[in-house]
Amino acid sequence: MASCPTVGILAPSLTPASWDCGNGYSKLHFPQGEILIPSYFKQVIETDSNDYESLGNGAVVEYLQGERSDLSGSKWLIGETAEIYCKQSFGRIVDDFKNKITYGLQMLLGAIAQTPRQQSYNLFLVASLHDSQAFAHDLKKALQGKHIVKFDGKDIVNVDITCQITEEGVGALLVSRAPGQQKVALIDLGHGTTITSIFEGNKLLQNSRKIDTVGVHHLCETIANNLQTRRHLGKPANPHLIREGMSKNFVYGTTNWEFSSIYSSELKGWLASCLVPAWKHLQSRADDLDAIYLVGGGAMLPSVSAIASRQGIAQIPNSQTANAIGLLKLAVASLKKV
Repeated sequence: MASCPTVGILAPSLTPASWDCGNGYSKLHFPQGEILIPSYFKQVIETDSNDYESLGNGAVVEYLQGERSDLSGSKWLIGETAEIYCKQSFGRIVDDFKNKITYGLQMLLGAIAQTPRQQSYNLFLVASLHDSQAFAHDLKKALQGKHIVKFDGKDIVNVDITCQITEEGVGALLVSRAPGQQKVALIDLGHGTTITSIFEGNKLLQNSRKIDTVGVHHLCETIANNLQTRRHLGKPANPHLIREGMSKNFVYGTTNWEFSSIYSSELKGWLASCLVPAWKHLQSRADDLDAIYLVGGGAMLPSVSAIASRQGIAQIPNSQTANAIGLLKLAVASLKKV
């Protein structure tokens, strides 16, 4: 997905922003617009003398100095830039549970690099994590502070981040819950996980969260390795191109091959592995819920919202970015209190 060209960041005054480092796409939101970037990364080794440039929906980021001394002198390819240059060796946030913390700042800086360039960025950032009680401190430590970086090998900028961490889903809750609704369940069909949660007000109810390690990533892999796919292409497909094709009339890359029939044949089994368990998890409390909402990028896949609606599960608008949109509301509200 292309970045929004209208985003502007004002310095030196604090700018409210939100950050949702997703397994599939990372979302950075400002009052002026949004950036969506594939959650890919690749560290450039010191002996690599290639002259990298930003390609596709991505960036080249070099960390010069700052609070993260462990990153000083390192260079990173972020988003599609990593996938294009290093097809066989780029990393993905979805590959490891801890990657949202380990590579969160690198991904964030790559997203910032796609905004209209400024000499300094002074952000008040609200970010979310699926277990903020356990890992909020780690994520805050990874993101917060002063960072001097170089974008695209030429522009040296100062990035100053003040952040607060909240529970995953709170942002989506703020933009989905209708007036008068108090107890609401969210099913977040993400790229790497399906997270089911129940909130009363803005509080996550104890023992209500269920995390299944099945997401859109697994559907893409299944389609990529489908027998018909391999017969047509002569090899397994690229999961990245499968994911892109799902939002482009199921056309695979530049081949003009259309895989909608394979998608339809694999969708039922995939939903049985993620949406059905989430629905069953909520059954014991279903009579006490004001609503059940479907969020996340998986909610936007063809036929998914229609299937979910048969069980009374409603998809909300902008479901892929809803959490980041809501987190931005929190950031704006917090700054007004300062």
